[in-house]
Amino acid sequence: MSQPIVSWYEEVNAKDKEVKGTISYGTVDADTDSGQKTFFIWNNRNSLENVSKMEEVTFTTRDRLGGTGDTPGNIVEAVRDNWFQVRVDSLNEDSFTPVGKGGVGTENESGVKAVGTNGATINPNAATASTWATGVAYEVGDYVKPTANNDYMYKVTTKGTTGGSEPSWSVTEGNVVTDGTVEYTTVKVSKKPATQEILGLANKVEDDGSNANEAGGNFVKVTVYAEVPVDASAGKNLLVQRVNLGTLLSAMIIV
Repeated sequence: MSQPIVSWYEEVNAKDKEVKGTISYGTVDADTDSGQKTFFIWNNRNSLENVSKMEEVTFTTRDRLGGTGDTPGNIVEAVRDNWFQVRVDSLNEDSFTPVGKGGVGTENESGVKAVGTNGATINPNAATASTWATGVAYEVGDYVKPTANNDYMYKVTTKGTTGGSEPSWSVTEGNVVTDGTVEYTTVKVSKKPATQEILGLANKVEDDGSNANEAGGNFVKVTVYAEVPVDASAGKNLLVQRVNLGTLLSAMIIV
């Protein structure tokens, strides 16, 4: 299966808000908090083909070399001193966690924040699946749903004609159901990701994000701001987004 296809959107879950360059928090004085910014981090937005899910997803900050901001000659206080605070809105959190280098004795020693979502993604074929009836001819790739909803639908894998009575529908994903001369594969209509996952399922999300809840398992929502200490050095930090596709598929801001 294809690698995750990751995209970020700032403030609004709309296509025209995709982040493709630096992220600006404006000028922030020492001993002052920056404004808060909200990001929607997607996997496989508005695609008709599945890609791999993201697992063990975390959010943190790193310097441009991927370090923790304390390398001689490449000191980045925002990372080294854990300025950035993250709240995972898609998990209904109400408090912020500092991210960055972390370290012994800090509030968040790991320096990373686990992210995820309580949302679910609805299979886009559910809206057009036919309700089962006797004597109906189906082609491979068609979808059929039972006369009584059971949260599953059935993809035709062998074309044919439905039987004289409704089959016994499986409620185990991937199981085969035989109906007259038709064979189906069992498909769950709505799927939720496990902890720290972002699904890569096919979905049909409008560009304005108005139906994004139908693909709620495919994105996380986070709010981020910086707490700038009184002893902060003057300087400029440019923030860009990156996703590390290593063993851990981790969403990051790079400072």
